[in-house]
Amino acid sequence: MRRENRAAFASAVAAWVLAAWAAGPLFAAGKLPVPRTVQVGAYINDIQNLDLMSHSYSVDVYLWFRWKDPALDPAVTVEFLNSYEQWGHTRALDHEKPVRLPSGEFYQLIREQGRFSRKFHLNDYPFDRQTLTVEFEDSKLGVSRQRYAADGKGLTVNPQLELPGFEIGPPRMTISPHEYPTDFGDPEVRGKEAFSRVRLEVPIARPVVPYSIKLLLPILCVVFCAALMFLFHPKYVDSRVGIGITALLTIVALQITLNDELPDISYLVLMDKIYLGAYLFVISGLAVIVKTTWMVDRGDSRRAIHTDRRSLCVLLILYLASMAWVLFSRAYS
Repeated sequence: MRRENRAAFASAVAAWVLAAWAAGPLFAAGKLPVPRTVQVGAYINDIQNLDLMSHSYSVDVYLWFRWKDPALDPAVTVEFLNSYEQWGHTRALDHEKPVRLPSGEFYQLIREQGRFSRKFHLNDYPFDRQTLTVEFEDSKLGVSRQRYAADGKGLTVNPQLELPGFEIGPPRMTISPHEYPTDFGDPEVRGKEAFSRVRLEVPIARPVVPYSIKLLLPILCVVFCAALMFLFHPKYVDSRVGIGITALLTIVALQITLNDELPDISYLVLMDKIYLGAYLFVISGLAVIVKTTWMVDRGDSRRAIHTDRRSLCVLLILYLASMAWVLFSRAYS
């Protein structure tokens, strides 16, 4: 009996040792690898063809990578995430193979040319501020195996870069992990893998004074011309109504011209609010004309003239105050 117990105990110990030896590689494989760092930098050479209708723009950008692991080639596995019309993109490698630097690091430079996209928020148009972006990450390795780090300054822009109609602000590069809420149908994926994402940002804005003259001056001229209908004697009904209707049609034409430059959006832009105020001014003026016409028919011309003058002052003050409120609320928002 003792011999049988000893044999069973020896068999159990041997099985435990064998199982531990077999499971050793599994535990080793389950160890989290140390993420390898890839230094990345960018130089934006040019930005062209900004199209509000398609929310897109063309960018000519240089990217360089420096890394130590010879198994990596981030210049090949890099993927641009907000590319537009990808068939039109061109990519050129500066070297056929990564170059080994004296420091022992590998180096590669690529030039990417193509259109990129970012949804523009036009609530404050034409005084809106936009940010043109180029976003990319590695298409193969998640942040647990590879991460990006800014090389020196990170992002530089051509000092001679111009984007007609816009003022260009200081650029910046941001790097952050991005997690996808899906496994993309891959059953081997365990959990949600985050990827190191690089975002190049170039802020732009329209110059305030030129665009104020181009877009606000015409509508102000129409409103002040429409105000002349209050200064005619109330008996000249046809002339007064003609001025109001002409002003109304002019405002409609101006707004249609403006909207032809904008994409289909489901909200009012700043200029729409200014046009809306102009509509209310002219329509209210026509309503006053109808009222004063009835006064003249009843022989009360003096009161009709007084009503015209008072209505002119009230409506002009309300319109200018509302327009100032819209503009200043935008400036301090």
